[in-house]
Amino acid sequence: MKRILLLVCLLAPVFANAQQITGVTVSKGELLPGATVTVGSLGTQTDLNGKFTLVLKHTGKVTLTFRYLGYTSKSLDIDVKTGLNNIGDIELAPAAGVLGEVIVNGATAGSQVKAISIKKNATGIMEVLAADAIGKLPDRNAAEAVQRIQAVSIERDGGEGRYVSVRGTPIQWSATLLNGNRLPSASLDYTDRRVQMDIFPSELIEYVQLSKALTPDMEGDAIGGSINFITRAAPQQRILNINAAGGYNAQSDKGSYNASVVYGDRIAKGKLGYLFSAVVWKRTSGTDRYNVNYDFSNPDSKQSYSITDLQLRDYLAGRRTTGLNGGIEYKFNDRHKIQAKGIYTEYQDVQMVRENYFYFNTGVSTITTRSAKYNTNLYSAELSGQSTLSGKLHLDWAASIDKSRFKFGDPGSYPMAFFSQKVSYDGLAPDGKKYLAMDAPNGIGDQIDAVLPHLSATTPISPNAMTLSQVVMLRSTNWEANKRFGIHLNYHPSEKLKLKFGGKVIYKDKLVESPLSIYMAGITGKAPTLTQIGTEPFPYNGGFLTAIHAPYKNVMIDQMPIDQVKQLITPAGIAKYSLFPVEVDSATNASGAGRYFTGKENVYAIYAMGEYKVSDKITIIGGLRNEYSKVTFNGNKVVTKAGRSTVAPLTQDNSYNAFLPMLHFKLNATSNDIIRLAYTRTFARADFNNLNPATTVDETNRVITRGNADLKPTFSNNFDLMAEHYFGGVGSITFGAFYKKLTDLIYTNESSQDINGVLYRVSEPVNMQKAWLGGLEAGFSKRFTNLPGFWKGFGVDLNYTYTNSKVKIPRFTGGQKVEDESVIPKQAKHVFNASILYEYGKFTARVAGNYKGKYLDVIRQAAGPDHYRWYAENFTVDFSSSYSITPKVRVFAELNNLTNAPVRYYHGTYSRAEEASWFSIRGQVGASIKLF
Repeated sequence: MKRILLLVCLLAPVFANAQQITGVTVSKGELLPGATVTVGSLGTQTDLNGKFTLVLKHTGKVTLTFRYLGYTSKSLDIDVKTGLNNIGDIELAPAAGVLGEVIVNGATAGSQVKAISIKKNATGIMEVLAADAIGKLPDRNAAEAVQRIQAVSIERDGGEGRYVSVRGTPIQWSATLLNGNRLPSASLDYTDRRVQMDIFPSELIEYVQLSKALTPDMEGDAIGGSINFITRAAPQQRILNINAAGGYNAQSDKGSYNASVVYGDRIAKGKLGYLFSAVVWKRTSGTDRYNVNYDFSNPDSKQSYSITDLQLRDYLAGRRTTGLNGGIEYKFNDRHKIQAKGIYTEYQDVQMVRENYFYFNTGVSTITTRSAKYNTNLYSAELSGQSTLSGKLHLDWAASIDKSRFKFGDPGSYPMAFFSQKVSYDGLAPDGKKYLAMDAPNGIGDQIDAVLPHLSATTPISPNAMTLSQVVMLRSTNWEANKRFGIHLNYHPSEKLKLKFGGKVIYKDKLVESPLSIYMAGITGKAPTLTQIGTEPFPYNGGFLTAIHAPYKNVMIDQMPIDQVKQLITPAGIAKYSLFPVEVDSATNASGAGRYFTGKENVYAIYAMGEYKVSDKITIIGGLRNEYSKVTFNGNKVVTKAGRSTVAPLTQDNSYNAFLPMLHFKLNATSNDIIRLAYTRTFARADFNNLNPATTVDETNRVITRGNADLKPTFSNNFDLMAEHYFGGVGSITFGAFYKKLTDLIYTNESSQDINGVLYRVSEPVNMQKAWLGGLEAGFSKRFTNLPGFWKGFGVDLNYTYTNSKVKIPRFTGGQKVEDESVIPKQAKHVFNASILYEYGKFTARVAGNYKGKYLDVIRQAAGPDHYRWYAENFTVDFSSSYSITPKVRVFAELNNLTNAPVRYYHGTYSRAEEASWFSIRGQVGASIKLF
């Protein structure tokens, strides 16, 4: 990199023969990104900071024309001198009439104008969301903020958005970036590349850019798309915004509060700008859930549909999200600027879980009580600079570090207490198995949402009969950290051609340690009963499964107090109840070796691209990117010989190169009609946990996980078409098509294994050879400002994405190889978002619906397609409204999940439920104050 910088300095005089005009478009202190600036037939657009750059061959007098949707056009005569010509801030005024009135007085129209302007003038295929729009929607975290964008859908945890998918593709295929850099990931449940976006408050976001077709200057591991969260930066003038709200969650029957503050200013004659923001959101969420597992590995085709167990789970989670963001910018002069940005967020999730399990094959019922404090934090810091070296040459550079870490709070672990009781079940089929009526040999059985244990009257479950069987203590350290340096050179050899070169170096470190300790009761003494340890009433916060008429009240008995679970794992608790350690994990134990691994991933990326304006209407953008990934995995491998298991250290090299050509074509058919075409090559890296060749056992969820050290990354050749029409007012209509040709697709195969009478699910990642994915998308957005009177405040936002795919899944049946055709796992066929908006004068209201269609969740290769696990369609409805008491004071109300839509998974067909969860409605009311 030092050599590159030296070369730039040496060559700068060579590139000096050009005149450059720069400036910033503003309106009443607000930056106007995406504005059009023209000189005759030559034109450009302002960036996200409202800044524009024009390169001219000649000097002398010229006329600049500035245009921005909803604002009056402005012309400015200047005398161009040799070299750099900085004309400062250009103030634009809102247009006269209804459109200008809505932009000035409305709560969301101004942000929609920004988004439309940026999208319209972008070189690639993208969607944009602006900060002021995020603040007007009932979305408290980053995932929920972007769910309104065309082709985006989300998945939830505890009723809150957590993961984002683009165009219905698997979550891992979409890159989540912070200021252009991929975010690190760390959590207890997942050690893959999915970013837990509920740790990121929406109030810290300035813009969201969704790129559906990448350009060579972007990180290439994003098959689905790249979502870039741009944090707030230094303002043009002093600002102080305060928000406060209080709310309620019906499922947990608890209150919540939310508050944020943003302060920024520009001093030292405008050279120094700074901004600081802070946010806190505390709430209690609740989830009611049931799970049903089936004996799909049973060789008897009929009994493979029998039910092995029913699980009833009640979750109560006290959650707190906090965030701090800071930015500072210093302009040395018109040519050189330096910036620093930093962000810190923390997500605390105090989980209290009570579970009732009914095992029909073994005649056992169990109760599990568990509680833990999940702490996940993220910090990121970046130092960057921009320099205009000559009229033709511009340099950008950035150095950054970030880290995400997961750990347990007090007591530093996740304690779980298991109680069991022998029982008898009524209503079993003649073969002794439990079935749904649709699968039963005699046609007698239960139905969806009414799978009941049917306990025999002779063996009711009770605290006096439930005895302590084991205590499990899980500890975890999981973190991921990055160090980066990137450089970009922009060279404008002529008015029609722009060239860009650059590179980035990324050093990633990953560490996972999850030791597990198991203590058995009843080995050295009599196991205590639940009554002897102590009980408290089952917590019916908001009721348990009331959405399906609370069918399990008769089996919801008093359970162990949550606070007492922690006492069982203390030395005093272990001694009091005669708990015997049967497994204490460490990196040297065969049972725990797979829970320890580290990884290094060093990425060396370079690119070259050009943008050529063939004519006033046609622009071509093309280039090459190359990413070499040096991946080293360090873990443990368990070797079993003659019945004895030993642990051997393992170092695995999984390095590879990614050569990524890209080409974009943009046609401005008219001033309001655009056609875009793109070919890009992208990829998706294998997750570190999938590269771990060891075997880990999750006793809580009865899951065995095996890795695959030979996994390859998935590559995709992408073809995109997008047609856009922009209305004269605020609105647009778009239509697009996309196709992805995939190689080495990674998917997780699932089977089952019986261990001492307990059935475990076994999952293992593998590569498939080839697959394809394609689809269509359409969007319609319109403000009806041309309607008379009351009706001119209405608007709609509609978008729909259809995605289909095909892959062949091999399996063996009767000694013969069979290939089952299937869709790609985790890919939803239908996604749509719909919003009806009313905004006029001081009042704004919006009703928004989000739909995600079914998708294949898990492949059970040996069992076949009839036993695949599917995610069921989900539709949620939210409401938000606000009223401006004064230009500086606004009150608002927000409601989420008005229809209490459940999240469901099913086994082969919808009526054969595997899992269903309900979260109920939540909402809040509050006020927003802009002091200046």
